[in-house]
Amino acid sequence: MKSAVRLVRAYLAGLLILATCVMAGQASAGRVALVLGNADYEHTVPLANPRNDAEAISAALRELGFDVYDGFDLGRAETEDLIRDFTRASQEATTAMLYYAGHGLEVGGINYLVPVDAQIRDEADLKFETINLTDILQLMEREDRTNLIFLDACRDNPMASNLARNMGTRSTAIGRGLARVETGVGTMIAYATQPGNVALDGTGRHSPFTTALLTHIATPELDVEIMMRRVRRDVMDLTGGLQVPWSSSSLTGSFAFKLHQTPTVVAEPPVMAALAVPEAAPIESPSGPDAPVAQTGPAAIPEAGRSELPVVTEALSEEELARRAQIALNRLGCDAGVEDGIWGRKSRAALERLSEHQPGFDLVSLDPSEDLLRRLDPLEGRICPVVCAVTEDLVGETCVRKTCPSGQRLSSKGVCFTPQATSSRSSSGSSSPARRSSNCFKFNGQTFCN
Repeated sequence: MKSAVRLVRAYLAGLLILATCVMAGQASAGRVALVLGNADYEHTVPLANPRNDAEAISAALRELGFDVYDGFDLGRAETEDLIRDFTRASQEATTAMLYYAGHGLEVGGINYLVPVDAQIRDEADLKFETINLTDILQLMEREDRTNLIFLDACRDNPMASNLARNMGTRSTAIGRGLARVETGVGTMIAYATQPGNVALDGTGRHSPFTTALLTHIATPELDVEIMMRRVRRDVMDLTGGLQVPWSSSSLTGSFAFKLHQTPTVVAEPPVMAALAVPEAAPIESPSGPDAPVAQTGPAAIPEAGRSELPVVTEALSEEELARRAQIALNRLGCDAGVEDGIWGRKSRAALERLSEHQPGFDLVSLDPSEDLLRRLDPLEGRICPVVCAVTEDLVGETCVRKTCPSGQRLSSKGVCFTPQATSSRSSSGSSSPARRSSNCFKFNGQTFCN
C-alpha cells in the first residue's frame, strides 16, 4: 500500500512539473519584442546612452518571457532585415512590442527612425535613408492583439537643422522631437517626452525615460497604463520638470509585463494523491472474531489526512467581481455608480479616487479582481470625500441644492442671477404696421394700406 501511494505521488509531481514548464513556454511564445538602439552615428553627432538603454531593455524583456529581436548600431539594410524577422515571428503573438532609442526626425507630421549610416542632405533622402515609423505600426496593427511602442527617440538632432536649410521655405514642416501618432485599437504609444519637444540623453548610463521604465517594468501585475503614470512622475523628478513623458493609448484591456508568480511545486503532494489508486491493497490486521474489518480505497485514509484535503472553490465571474467591487467602493463613499457588474469609466474613476485618499493603497490594475476584493474588504467608513455638483453645496456629508435670494435664479453653472424682465405687447396696438388697418390691398406683389 505505501509503495503504491509513493508511486502515485511521484507520478503526479512529475505531471505538475511538466504542466508548469509547458504553460511557461506557451506564455513566453505569445510575447514578441523588437528592440533597436542606435548611438554610434557615422554622419552626425553620436549619442551616449541609446545602446546601453536598448541592451538593458532587451535583457529585462527576456526575463519577462518575451521573445526578443534586438539590434544595436544597425544600418538601414540590417534594420529592415530585423524588422522583417520580427514581423514574421509576431504573426501568432498575443503581444508585440517595439522599443527604439536613438535619433528620430519628424517631417510633415511623419516620424522617421534614423539608422546609424543615414546621410540626410535633402527631403528625398528621408525615403531611402531612414525608417518610416508608420510602416512598422501598420505591420504590427495587422493583427488583433496588444501592441506596445516605446520611443526614446526625441533627442535634439543636428540632421534636422541641415535638412531645414536645404528645404528652404518648407522647413516649417520639420518639428522638434517626434509628432503624435494616431493609434489603432489595441495599441499604446509612449514617448520619452511630449510630442514636439526634445528629450534628454541623460548624464548617467541610461536616459531618464529608460531609467524610469526599467524601474517599473518588472513590477508584478502592474497595468501598463498605470506604469506609464509612474514613469512620467519619475522622469519629471529626474529632470526637474523639463521632460514630461507622453502616451497615447487605445488599449481595450489590461496588460502587465510581469504576470502572476508561478506557483512552486510542492515536493510532497497532499494525501489526496492516494485517491488516484483504483484499488488499494487491504491493510493487514490481526485475525480473530473481534479483529476490525480491513478497509480499502478512500475509506482507508486517516481522519487527519482527510482534514488536509484542499477545498476547491468556484472562481467568481467577471460580472460578479465587478459587482462586488462596486458595492465595496460605494460603501467607502467613492461613487462607483450603479452596482450592476458592468465595470466602466465611473467604476475605474472610483477606484482611482480610493487610491488617492487611502494611504498605502497602490493600484496595479484598474480592473476588478479577487485580490482587489481582499484589499477592499477590511476598509471601513467613508474614505473618498463627498464631491458635489456645481449647483450644490456640501452640508455635513450631504449635497444640498444651492438657494438664491428672492427674485433670482440658479444657473447651470451654479451662479445666482436676476432674469431680465420681458415687456408684454400692448393689447391696443398690433404687432405689424400692415395690420393696423383692415383697409389694405395688394398690387404687383406690394401691400398698400390707408
